Amino acid sequence: MGDMTATAVLMMLPRRARTPVAVLVDGPVPSSLRLDVFGGRDLFVRMRRGPGVHGLAEPYRELPRDDFPVESEPAVVVTADGYAQGRFACSASVFGASDVVVFVPLDADAEAPARVRIPIPSLDRPSWHEYELVTRTRMECRYRVADRDEPVPTGGSRALSAL
Repeated sequence: MGDMTATAVLMMLPRRARTPVAVLVDGPVPSSLRLDVFGGRDLFVRMRRGPGVHGLAEPYRELPRDDFPVESEPAVVVTADGYAQGRFACSASVFGASDVVVFVPLDADAEAPARVRIPIPSLDRPSWHEYELVTRTRMECRYRVADRDEPVPTGGSRALSAL
């Protein structure tokens, strides 16, 4: 299990889900994604144009399958094999809601990251909310806010959640 610094948080509300869904990515912000969880294959497209902005959650809207061009493939496909379902303490300050299902990418060994850094909007310098893995079951991972005594990642600072 390694560490992960998310470059973007993709936010969506699938029609079949009662709670918002977030997908953490550690690469460029994709133009579209397919959510192959919750018993469906839901398609989403990015609502904003242009490059991703550090810490700004990227909103996606659900698109009916018939409206998605057949020749296009979603840029990211979220499956149970490649992502762990996670719950994060103090999620309202990071994701905007207190109960959010978060999909965290698994590493090459199908392990969830031991530490996750989630970007926070900043005009001056990058910063993160930092979480550490508490438990992992077959169904989900649970993360808590990391201790203040841990070293700060290079290139930014840590901001602990106020909630």
